[in-house]
Amino acid sequence: MLRSTDVSGSFQARLIDTSAALAVGQFVSLPDTPGNVGVCLSGGGSRALSAGMGQLRALSYLQLGGKSLLSQTKALSTVSGGSWLGVTFEYLTADTSDDNYLNQYVPDPGRLIPTRTAGHTTPEILAELPPGNIGNAINTRLFSVPGLAVEAYILYKYCHTPPNLLWQTLIGLHILKPYGLYVHGPGMQPTSLFSWDGPTLAADVTGPNPDLGSVSAHLVASATDPSRTRRPYLACNSGMFLNEPGSKVCFLAPVQATPFLTGIVGAPTGTDANGRTPGGGGVSSFAFSSNPMGVQEAGVTVAQARQLALADIMGTSSAAFANALENQFANWEQEPGAFFQQLAERADEIRNWLDKHLPRLESDRVKAFLDAEMRVGNSSHLAELKADFAKLQDLIPEYQYWPVAGVQPYPQTLPTRFADGGNLENLGLNAMLAYSDVDTLIVFANTSTPLGAGDRGMINTQGQEVPDTRVIVTSDIPPLFGYQPYQPGVGYVLYEGATDCVFPQGKNSQVFDSTAFADVLQGLWQASGSGTNATPAVYTQTLAVQPNPWFGVRGDRTVDVLWVHLNAVRAWYDLLAPSVQSLLGPFDDPTAFSNFPHYSTFKTDLNPTEINLLASLTAWTVAADANKEVFLGRYV
Repeated sequence: MLRSTDVSGSFQARLIDTSAALAVGQFVSLPDTPGNVGVCLSGGGSRALSAGMGQLRALSYLQLGGKSLLSQTKALSTVSGGSWLGVTFEYLTADTSDDNYLNQYVPDPGRLIPTRTAGHTTPEILAELPPGNIGNAINTRLFSVPGLAVEAYILYKYCHTPPNLLWQTLIGLHILKPYGLYVHGPGMQPTSLFSWDGPTLAADVTGPNPDLGSVSAHLVASATDPSRTRRPYLACNSGMFLNEPGSKVCFLAPVQATPFLTGIVGAPTGTDANGRTPGGGGVSSFAFSSNPMGVQEAGVTVAQARQLALADIMGTSSAAFANALENQFANWEQEPGAFFQQLAERADEIRNWLDKHLPRLESDRVKAFLDAEMRVGNSSHLAELKADFAKLQDLIPEYQYWPVAGVQPYPQTLPTRFADGGNLENLGLNAMLAYSDVDTLIVFANTSTPLGAGDRGMINTQGQEVPDTRVIVTSDIPPLFGYQPYQPGVGYVLYEGATDCVFPQGKNSQVFDSTAFADVLQGLWQASGSGTNATPAVYTQTLAVQPNPWFGVRGDRTVDVLWVHLNAVRAWYDLLAPSVQSLLGPFDDPTAFSNFPHYSTFKTDLNPTEINLLASLTAWTVAADANKEVFLGRYV
């Protein structure tokens, strides 16, 4: 069991001012990145993890100039479930190969088979996942919302994990710990830090702060083993709650966490919990969540109780699930019998989880609790239990944020609440546009919304419906063009001039001209076979970038955007063996096989067959002979 002690005290950190243009190249030299490609992995829980696994697998499989496309990618932007996959891949330890982590690409879907059969390799067997595969992290009933809530209660009650760190701790234990990327101290809280490579660690962290040499430090996989697929620059995205006088909406500021800095690189309006205007840049990632005690020309002295860890950024990026746990606890407060039912149904799994993750003393105490077979009729215990459930209805992550713009000593910094990156901009596209040397974007929209025909289309600035735009796409795309998500009977309405928005957070996300949205709708619709889902929904645009101070995006340039919208694909389905088609059910039945491929975002405990089928579809969408040229063409 990986354990460490907290290192608290006064530390020196680097300040990164983003009032000037931001670029990947100012942090790390990544030669051989033709096209300057940034890959965006959307949020969407275990669906996004599984779909993204197939997409990275395909980019690893496709070769250009003798190297994989993945190794020639300049940057990777992740949100929520995409962060579960992408952050772990970035820091994958030597014990796990990339092939096992992503599983290997099967070019012929007809080779897929439901269960182990002679003559078939593990990547072809749908009911199995190789050792070290990221799918194993979600292939357990304890990764369901009720299962995670049981674990959260155990951590709170028996390990004294603070409520505002419970979700991050759960993600650390489930996703990161199997790869040696979760080191904890008292209260099971994370006690490690992360950086890019050895020289960066020495320059930014341990050199100025020798005491931090005793803290476990996670470094990017290819930096510690040059034989591995070279990792791109990473931006893991979350949001920070803002206070804005006169507004009925609690808006979010975009927060980026990278191996070099964590902070708000733009200049959003509103204030943090301390009444300060946020933004202006970031601080060396280890020093995020601290009190600035002294400011130098390009540095800061901070007082800090614990260094920022991978579990913090990954957990905060996916914090929408913390809200799901809060709702679960609210239900159990009203019906505690349902909690005991969960304990009974998952007793053996809980005991195995305890043995894997908790110290012996705490594990034994929980087992004693389970063995007592406590009954709902125990009113004295019920009162205590219900009180605990009430306290567990506030799991929102909190960190001590302070703005880089105009920073000065702030001895007392109240914590500010943080949110899932998908609650603001679920594609991670705007985070990439903040970097002036990312010229091409591959945007994987791994959504729960299938492409479909709408009853209304785009309504332009003159109030007229734009022809041929009655197409329903994921709600993540319209705000990038200044449009609100689709509403039945209404269509797509501009944010500008609207007083009652269907998704208020999106009003600050526009980076492209609104008239170009029609091309996305028409392009994705036609690419997918105009409603037949015959072929993948993949469409390329060249777009002028509009300045967006909220996200730190500057204009006066164009980018190439390849939209990849998750959808069923008949061309892939028709290649499957009859035994696999029978698993999925009829192609045109949207309710078959857990609504494949659009599993619910809150269906988090996927089984190997669900994971493998989704990853196979998304990998084939990228790497099949009929599809690959458009992806290869981005890397030139």
